Amino acid sequence: MPQQSDVPDEPRRSWLRRHISESIAIARGIIAEPRTVGPLLRGALLGIWRIRGGGFYGLGYLVCFVVLEVRMFVGDWEGSDDVVRFVIMEAIEVVFRFTVQSFVNGLLAFAWPAFIIDKLDGWGLLGIAACWVAFDRWGKARVEAWFPELKAPLIKSAKQK
Repeated sequence: MPQQSDVPDEPRRSWLRRHISESIAIARGIIAEPRTVGPLLRGALLGIWRIRGGGFYGLGYLVCFVVLEVRMFVGDWEGSDDVVRFVIMEAIEVVFRFTVQSFVNGLLAFAWPAFIIDKLDGWGLLGIAACWVAFDRWGKARVEAWFPELKAPLIKSAKQK
């Protein structure tokens, strides 16, 4: 009878293999056709926003997540000695970064209202409320006109499948 430590964790390994192979396929596609970066980035960002509801909170989450990711990237860039070493280290760390650090950034992004309130004190709460009202009243229709993907239902019902 195999012990618990002898049995491989196949679902986790298969997820990691799939994640690595998808990342490599995307990188190869971008190298072959650099124009695909824009549509891929747009789709990924809209997907994140849509998963968070596609509204004001989701927009705040997305902005906070992007700021955290850019700060992480710039910090790595500033900490590197030369471009070649930076590119090599980024290529090596891509799996760990996008699984661990992006997960942490995602958790931090959930608390984006707290960051605003912390920076602006009571005015931050007032600002968030004013922005929410403005977005709900005037911004949401414009955003949905620019990004019709946000209006589509997130989960298909059993009848639609």
